[in-house]
Amino acid sequence: MRLVTVDEELLKAFAEDEQVLYKSSRPCVLLVELIYKGKQQTFAVPLRSNIPHSASKEQFFALPPRKTTRKGNRHGIHYIKMIPVEWTYTHKCRSFEKRFSYQTKAIIDKNEERITAECQSYLTAYENGFRPNYCTDIDLLLERLKEFQKSKELTTV
Repeated sequence: MRLVTVDEELLKAFAEDEQVLYKSSRPCVLLVELIYKGKQQTFAVPLRSNIPHSASKEQFFALPPRKTTRKGNRHGIHYIKMIPVEWTYTHKCRSFEKRFSYQTKAIIDKNEERITAECQSYLTAYENGFRPNYCTDIDLLLERLKEFQKSKELTTV
């Protein structure tokens, strides 16, 4: 499991979905073996320092608070904000403070199976019609990802 950032151009291609977190330096967990609608798909799941206290515990994996985490909020991997990606449109994450990054990465690595299983459970529920408030539109984003890939192929020919 890698910590990555998502290519700024791809994030711009997702502009139609207002729930996508557009900060290109935002760290995300890259999950490459999730299944959505019967197909294997790679997803980037963002880390957020201020997940609202009202968020259901099934919607995120909690991490230790950061200095930017406001009182009453949580820091964690926010499943409902996941976006489909191809690994070629991601970059190694360099934005965390080193000590915090190592601690966070160690927790993520230790809980890799749980995080993957919880993301897969969220995707299965989403596929079956469960759409929590403020979640990304995965079907729309998959369409935009395909369009983005086609435009990249045309520019390299």
